[in-house]
Amino acid sequence: MTNSRRAERASQSTLHLSEQQFQNLTGQVQTSYEKLDELLSHMLRMNADMIDTARTAGLEPEKGQRLFRRLHTCVSDLVVSREDLVGAHLEATKIRMRTNQAERADGCYSPRPFAEGHDAGIRLVG
Repeated sequence: MTNSRRAERASQSTLHLSEQQFQNLTGQVQTSYEKLDELLSHMLRMNADMIDTARTAGLEPEKGQRLFRRLHTCVSDLVVSREDLVGAHLEATKIRMRTNQAERADGCYSPRPFAEGHDAGIRLVG
């Protein structure tokens, strides 16, 4: 969508978000991704450590299998939760595009000016 079309849509909107509301929600969305990704990374490392420890400790295969299945389910549920967050984020973006903030092209992936020590958001790599 062109910037002029975004500006037109924003000027005609009946849904209004203040700058503070926009920045607050943007920060919360970014933080949610960061925390979920951090937890997922931690759980994957823990899974590997559990497997290595079970092997070196001589844990019986059937007991290890029960443990590994539960850990796998936990990680799988985190991935599903992240997918749900992506879907909710897309829905929220569609709603934002109907507000007075529609003309903002930076969305949630611009640098986070309110987070100290956080100098950049997600970038296109290719």
